Amino acid sequence: MNRITSLMSVVLTTAIGTTLFTATQATAIEKQNSDADTACFATTPAEQIALNAAKNEARQMAEATNGGLNVYRAERAMHGAAIASPCAMMDPETWQFTIRGGEPTAVALEEGYTTLSVITVQGTGRDRTVTLDYNGPIEDYVQ
Repeated sequence: MNRITSLMSVVLTTAIGTTLFTATQATAIEKQNSDADTACFATTPAEQIALNAAKNEARQMAEATNGGLNVYRAERAMHGAAIASPCAMMDPETWQFTIRGGEPTAVALEEGYTTLSVITVQGTGRDRTVTLDYNGPIEDYVQ
């Protein structure tokens, strides 16, 4: 009886986990498809590396501009997969990141964003340029 209960528990947990994972994947794909005209994407390993490097450079510029990690933290999306970051692809080697951030504890606990940094990264490797297009209060930003 205990083996049957354990087996049923494993099967149920696996089914629920698969359903949740599939729903999460579907939501991510829908968002990516709805923003397909400007969303950042990478199809080859070289493009993935370039996009990830661009994301990291943009985040680092936002961190440095806003006083460093002791007083500023970028939104969670800037610490994960590059294709899930708040990014618009301007051309194959130009990415624009619109990064929300704020005081580290407020960002971590309640996603309390106060600052917006818009950063354009152009090029790859040593020829890369990083430009701060806007940095200030979220409510003051005009596209």
